[in-house]
Amino acid sequence: MRIVVLGGGPGGYAAAFEAARLGATVTLIEKENLGGTCLNWGCVPTKTILRSARIAWDAHNAAEFGLILPAADVDEERLLERKDAIVTELRSQIEATAARLKVDVVYGVGRLVDAKTVRVTGEEGETDYHADALILATGSEVFRLPSIDHSLERVWTSDEATSIIATPSSILIVGGGVIGLEFACAYAAFGAEVHVVELMPDVLPGNDKRVQRAAQEALEKMGVVFHLGAAAESIGQFGDKMETVLPDGSIIETDYVLSAVGRKPFSEGVGIAEAGIEMDRAAVKVDEYFRTNVPGVYAIGDLIGGMMLAHVADEEGLAAARNAIREYEFAAAEGLLAKMTHVPHRESVDYSCIPACVYTFPEIGVLGSSRDSAKAAGLDVVQAVAKFAANGKALGEGEPEGFVQVVAEKNTGRIVGCQIVGPHAVEIIHEVALAKRHGLTVRDIAETVHAHPTVSEVVRLACADAASKCGV
Repeated sequence: MRIVVLGGGPGGYAAAFEAARLGATVTLIEKENLGGTCLNWGCVPTKTILRSARIAWDAHNAAEFGLILPAADVDEERLLERKDAIVTELRSQIEATAARLKVDVVYGVGRLVDAKTVRVTGEEGETDYHADALILATGSEVFRLPSIDHSLERVWTSDEATSIIATPSSILIVGGGVIGLEFACAYAAFGAEVHVVELMPDVLPGNDKRVQRAAQEALEKMGVVFHLGAAAESIGQFGDKMETVLPDGSIIETDYVLSAVGRKPFSEGVGIAEAGIEMDRAAVKVDEYFRTNVPGVYAIGDLIGGMMLAHVADEEGLAAARNAIREYEFAAAEGLLAKMTHVPHRESVDYSCIPACVYTFPEIGVLGSSRDSAKAAGLDVVQAVAKFAANGKALGEGEPEGFVQVVAEKNTGRIVGCQIVGPHAVEIIHEVALAKRHGLTVRDIAETVHAHPTVSEVVRLACADAASKCGV
């Protein structure tokens, strides 16, 4: 069986590698660099920058730990070199895995000719690649507000912010979501004056209210100024300064403006709609098994919208590859290649068990439903909260802010959701994810001995309280 994967990001290369492991002949088409947005301009570069920012912030607060240190002086060139070296190393590992699994990596711009053929335009001209199954994984691109002139030198998107490592003395960030808050945290730690303009009345729109408040308060303590329920009415460059006008007429002057209003599926110019594949606005429409309306064509990752996260794309890629091979083998055996309707053992993804993380100071990890969203869905739930302020490890590390909030189904104790704001939140959220994935209860976590002192003890305390409230 031959599978062609269009797009070499986390979802694309995960699908390609899994298909190769399962015996398929695989061609992976990538227009630029393997690793996609996550590795080259997103997850990895931003976390690398945030690590440097964390050191700078710790130096700023060193006196609280009995240490007298000078303020951190950012070496922008060295920071950029370190970021590039990490990206290059990880990219080389992906390339090595592709070679080991005999995945044919083709670089060039791919466009669908039909549901079984991708035409790649590269340095040597055009070449057609034919497939028994096609997995679309073209990812996403930066969403650009029409009200912002991105041709201005001092207007950045997240792509520029991770490619041109600079530490301006002041910056205005449009967007108070995950991307905006992470950059706000980094620039504030580096000593910049930071303003965040968010159209919604709260930061991190769609999240639990307690999480929103904690995130905003933590960044305000770092000096970040929020302008919520407001839009950037106009943005202009005047010499080496940017002027942003808010709805109330006030003007904010900064060195740079960073547009961080999110991303959108990259579906234009790929030939997807022309191949008869059904769309949901900019996203490709799929069923729970990542099948499009065209037999043998699958789509995953940011291209299908939903939780636009690298680890989600990875999981979807694995499922799509397995489904593609199973369906092809079943259809071929039955002589029903054009009527793949009933295939056993299809795989889907349980999105309620997937953590979403924000790498601010403190970190944020959320999973499943909040109490309000669970109740809105008709579930009878309880909520329990334990705080890091009473945790010895958190106090010792100087990070007593934050909490673990567990939402569980009343009477059964089954985990519905969890929200963590605090030290190492992006790591310890996985304990709850594992429990939820395998149907464990809050009582199961509460009865599991946690090492002392660790910040994960707060998870156990929250679960113990939840178990009591659930009556289990």
